[in-house]
Amino acid sequence: MAEMSKRRLSKILVNSDLPLLKKISDQAEALAEIRVERAPQTSLVMMKAKDSVSTQPFYMGEVLVTECTVSINDKFGIGVVIGEQPERAYRMAAIDAAFNAGLPIVKEWGPLLIAEEARLAERQNMESARVSESRVNFDTMEEFHDQH
Repeated sequence: MAEMSKRRLSKILVNSDLPLLKKISDQAEALAEIRVERAPQTSLVMMKAKDSVSTQPFYMGEVLVTECTVSINDKFGIGVVIGEQPERAYRMAAIDAAFNAGLPIVKEWGPLLIAEEARLAERQNMESARVSESRVNFDTMEEFHDQH
């Protein structure tokens, strides 16, 4: 597998099913000692968004997150997820640390992660199709008069 970017890996891990995260992180635990540097704990972070009209960034408000930090061979891994999900945060941190530590098993995870990414994309496409079925178009008075 070609090198997977952190952004891509994080997107897959955040959205994937917990059993897959457990399966992968259990493999890392079997091969290396995972040291919990900061146990999963909740905190509030400001969520930044971009205004769709002005394209200017703004802060929507605070969001509850669970974050965890672990290390493998002095290489850190971080897991941050929205909501109170301590197991998911730990599993994500363990997988991130395994990537950062360069554990040989990481190469075997590539096909699993790519298959999960494809499954997540298919699920998102199905959701988008379902949402678009209920889409309503509104015309302004000017558009209505232009058409008639």
